[in-house]
Amino acid sequence: MKQSLDLPSISTSKITEDLVKKVDALSRSLAAEDIVACEIEIDATFGIHPKTQKRYKTALRKMFEIPLRTSLAELSTHPQIRQALEVILLRKERNDEGALRSAKGLSVVMPTNGEIVSVEEFLKSLYPREAVNAASCYRALKARCFKKQVIKEDGSPCAMIDLPGEASISRFLKKWRVEFVAVRRGRSRKNDWQKFQEGFVTRDVSQYRAGELWIGDHTELDFMVINENGKPDRRWITAYIDIRTGLLVGYHLSWQPNSNTIALAFRNGVLGTQLKACVESEDGLHYSPVQVNSVPEVVMLDNGKDYRSKYTQRVMGKIDFDDSARLSIQRITRLHYTAPYHGQSKAQMERWFGTIQQMVKYLPGYKGNKYQNTPDSLKAETKQGKLLHVEQFDMMIAIAINTYNNRIRRSLKEQSPLQCYLTNQTVQRTIDPRVLDFLMLKAENKVIRRCQFTLFGQEYYSDSLLAFNGKHADIYYDPNDLGFVAIYVEKEFAAVACNKEMIGRDESGWKRILRDRQRNEHGLQTELKDYRRGISNTDAKIMLLEGELLNAAPVSADLLAKTAPSMTVLTGLEKEAKHQVEQIDRQKEVAVLELETKKKSKQTPLRVGSMENIR
Repeated sequence: MKQSLDLPSISTSKITEDLVKKVDALSRSLAAEDIVACEIEIDATFGIHPKTQKRYKTALRKMFEIPLRTSLAELSTHPQIRQALEVILLRKERNDEGALRSAKGLSVVMPTNGEIVSVEEFLKSLYPREAVNAASCYRALKARCFKKQVIKEDGSPCAMIDLPGEASISRFLKKWRVEFVAVRRGRSRKNDWQKFQEGFVTRDVSQYRAGELWIGDHTELDFMVINENGKPDRRWITAYIDIRTGLLVGYHLSWQPNSNTIALAFRNGVLGTQLKACVESEDGLHYSPVQVNSVPEVVMLDNGKDYRSKYTQRVMGKIDFDDSARLSIQRITRLHYTAPYHGQSKAQMERWFGTIQQMVKYLPGYKGNKYQNTPDSLKAETKQGKLLHVEQFDMMIAIAINTYNNRIRRSLKEQSPLQCYLTNQTVQRTIDPRVLDFLMLKAENKVIRRCQFTLFGQEYYSDSLLAFNGKHADIYYDPNDLGFVAIYVEKEFAAVACNKEMIGRDESGWKRILRDRQRNEHGLQTELKDYRRGISNTDAKIMLLEGELLNAAPVSADLLAKTAPSMTVLTGLEKEAKHQVEQIDRQKEVAVLELETKKKSKQTPLRVGSMENIR
């Protein structure tokens, strides 16, 4: 045990009466015979939880270097025990939790307007922006310090060593992001905000009647299937489920979901054309069709753009008809939408999607719900041509759905979803199939000229339209078969026009009308701008870029002055080149000597006497 400690001095203003009482109580607890009873008494008197008292004692063991599981009674007589307890209590009760204490006394001079802000405000102004992390903010702060724009309290420039570390800045910004709403909103996706922040009401399915509320959605099945062109593709399923019984009332399989598939699945659910009951006969168990014509009171759909199309909203009852031919038809149901990006709003539907795919996951072509879960056999099945054709796959999905609807469930009191649906349906709302088909038609307003009109770039002609040339007409067409259309003029049926080339063709390529999602984000965006402290995006990008570019380690002067002895190493090629250069230099010298000799010989005159001497 340490006999003396180097404890920080505590100002007398912080030693309050309440602090003195807590220190006395903790000192008494160290020497108490019944420690548990004393801790309970301290908890009741001062509100210090026994677990917190144990943490205080753990801190004392570290300060005085006392081993674990040893008594602290000898500390009660230590001369510095009161000062140690005061330090521990004040450390716990400090009011700067979450602050960047290592940057205390430092300020940043903004390069744009010369404003002086604290380091914390400078970091908060950069961090909420897109694609910015704590490391980028730290480098931007270093760049300001490199330009001598980080100053101390006395106005002198701050050195690099005085800046807070990157880990401290990361912890500070992480805690600040969690605490403040605008930062969480600014640095998270919209679905995360709605999922974790916005409240929602839990739905009690037992309060609904069978057939009262349907939930509709579609998903992409986790299977590779051979399409009509002989190529692997993935199938989509659009389905409706009864929330009270969990019965899948209707569905439609397609290559790409749209407003047409939503209407077709709803029609199958209303007319009950896909419901089959498991019955027992002499030949054994088999599935028999069930004739159920039931219209739900409420339909709840997803927030996808195809569900929000004007066509879907008119069919389901979200928007009243504005065309004359269908004004007299009563609305068949009410339409509601789930919360955007909120799977809990349609939990029953999402759970069913997972169940039905698990039921048929042993079929060839199963690719898993994630890339990491892709079976090793998928590649071999694709190469060997073992993938199911679209007709075979659709048949297997139909069998799986019939099995699901007729399987006993404990939550339904040992009944199957179909049995529960048929026995607990107190009110059955029906509709004439012909009226339902008429509601599913789409309408366009066209002008009739020369007994014809243009729809989807194709001309539709009928001799009966001769009397209506130049008039506006309501054109009703089936989006799944554009060959025949019905024409109404001034609320009266006029004729049926035909285009032979369009018979059997669906409305592929139809431009769906999108309805923009409206979200009230004005308050959050205003709060987010306040955190950015008036720095424009351009200035923030420049400061962050400077933090990246000026993030270099300085080289010491000693290292720059240090030199090493040089040594020339000649390779074979260098030796050959050097030898050639030497030969050229020698040839140049010989040529120069010859030129000088010729010049001298021309300048010297010949004499007769000398010639005689030569002879």
